[in-house]
Amino acid sequence: MPIPTASALPALLSLAIGTALALGAPATHAQAPAAAAMPPATVAGPPTPVSFNGLLDAQTVAAINADPELRTMLGISGDGQADSSDRLTDVSLGQREVNRRFLADNLAAITQWRGAPLDAQQQLSDGLARWFYQTQIDLMAVPWSAAWLPVGGSTYAVDQLFSLPVNLPQFMDNQHAVTDETSAAHYIARLQAMGPKLDQVRANVDMQAAQGVVPPEVALQGAADQFRALLTPAPKDSLWVQSLQRKLEKVPAITATRRAALVEQATRAVADAVNPGYQRLLDDVTRLQARHLGNKGVWALPQGKAYYDAALRWYTSTDLDADAIHQIGLDEVARLEKQMDARLSQLGLRDGSVAARVQQLREDPRYRYADSDAGRAQLLGDIQQRLRDLDPILPRWFGHLPPQQLVVMPVPAHMQATSPGGYYYPPAMDGSRPGTFFINLGDIDANTRWSIPTLTYHEGSPGHHFQISIGQTLTDLPLLRRSLNPSAFSEGWALYAEQLMAEAGIYKDDPAGDLGRLQAEMFRSVRLVVDTGLHRKRWTPDQAAAYMQEKTGMKASEVRVEINRYLVQPGQASSYKMGQLQLVALRARAQKQLGPRFDIRAFHDLILGNGAMPMTVVGQAVDAWIAAGGADPHRAP
Repeated sequence: MPIPTASALPALLSLAIGTALALGAPATHAQAPAAAAMPPATVAGPPTPVSFNGLLDAQTVAAINADPELRTMLGISGDGQADSSDRLTDVSLGQREVNRRFLADNLAAITQWRGAPLDAQQQLSDGLARWFYQTQIDLMAVPWSAAWLPVGGSTYAVDQLFSLPVNLPQFMDNQHAVTDETSAAHYIARLQAMGPKLDQVRANVDMQAAQGVVPPEVALQGAADQFRALLTPAPKDSLWVQSLQRKLEKVPAITATRRAALVEQATRAVADAVNPGYQRLLDDVTRLQARHLGNKGVWALPQGKAYYDAALRWYTSTDLDADAIHQIGLDEVARLEKQMDARLSQLGLRDGSVAARVQQLREDPRYRYADSDAGRAQLLGDIQQRLRDLDPILPRWFGHLPPQQLVVMPVPAHMQATSPGGYYYPPAMDGSRPGTFFINLGDIDANTRWSIPTLTYHEGSPGHHFQISIGQTLTDLPLLRRSLNPSAFSEGWALYAEQLMAEAGIYKDDPAGDLGRLQAEMFRSVRLVVDTGLHRKRWTPDQAAAYMQEKTGMKASEVRVEINRYLVQPGQASSYKMGQLQLVALRARAQKQLGPRFDIRAFHDLILGNGAMPMTVVGQAVDAWIAAGGADPHRAP
């Protein structure tokens, strides 16, 4: 498979998702879904902090405590705060102004800091916080921005990938734990709150539509299909009730009689609140579909140019404009095409275009999985074996390995049609949930034995799992540093991890696997071209799809899913390659300046040991480390 991946919450806080949601994803992703990004609707002002780190933590903690869904996703409990796991997060239109004030006030508090001078680590935190708040302010500058943050994770109030109503089923199924009768009752309370929550989403849909901002038709259709799938079963057979039943079966302390009563309450909540809420939202989406506004990039929206410029700054952490990024993509495509040609020739495929030969390799039965339960089980087993095979290899490249477990699970059936090939969901901070690599088994032919290794290293180890899980362990850093997950860093690191495994010799006797790696990098390079093409150069989706298929050899169905994703997450697809290029450039700079003192393990520990940061701030950390002679293997001086 050509690795159409996304973090659960692409570009968003690594511990929330989406996102993924990320921010991702869709990586993303993700995306994917955010501690400091989700400001409180009403919250008492924090006490005056005595340190700069205290200021950042006060801002972040206040936001987390006012966001019930985020607290659940982060796995936070027992911290002295009132339990809010029976509520859902406010996304009413009134929240938009709260968000804008939150961003402006927090940025002002940081820029006006008059306390003790900042040390080296605090300077990194300062750079990250200023970048985060300013990029979000820029994205919210358009009058049609929705009532949630980070804005870029879900541009439209409804889409087929990472919008709130699409992600609610996964949130309730995967994130809301049921460990006793109280948590079961809170699950039911959240079902009862879902009708009002979905009405808040509808208000955002209507607000955007009134300003001429309607999601692309493919996004409306994808969302509508998912809503209809949720509404089809009888309430007792719904995803919501079936999820609660599975969870209750794992809590033997609750009697069978009481479990049955709880299931009945959940069934009524679905009938009275969940289903009517989704039906009202589906009716809104259906009315929008009747307008037949087509599938256009954000260039067609009011203030679309300003929004896309802001989205590129948010996702790539550079100030490069769309034309410059487009040209970088074209240059990388040309370079990789030559490398793929050489690898295909080594495999005995010498005739035809690179894309045609990749397609030929895809159809080779030696590399395909059977379209059966056994074939899907074998694919999962191969991923798990690949991860086990890394155990003796990774310590040669990293001084610190993540302590959190990594598990592999299939994408839920109801999300397979519109989900990317794979994505990562972070572990809970309290250790109650491992990191999870979700693999999409819906279209088994989209996965090949030569593409699965690269997907595994990107989503699992040493990709997203290393970066996000290690970030959680950095408890001496401000919470914002441990949880914010800029997409250029997160996705750039995961793409860098793919390259690193080749450098580690993983493909020494596997030229087909290395071809898969090159195709994955080609795929990310093509993204630079089609993302900027769709949103700045006014390419149609058909133009973008034709270019992607010509350069990657991907299946038409895979390409269409990707293009549909880029339409609703402008800028995110550019983050992967731009981040990787900057990491490779920073490593080359450190190698050149440190010479024999350069230690690859120390470099990787430096990059991951400072948490995810915008690439400009990463460069600041690397330069300080070089100036200190590369002496500290864990943290920039």
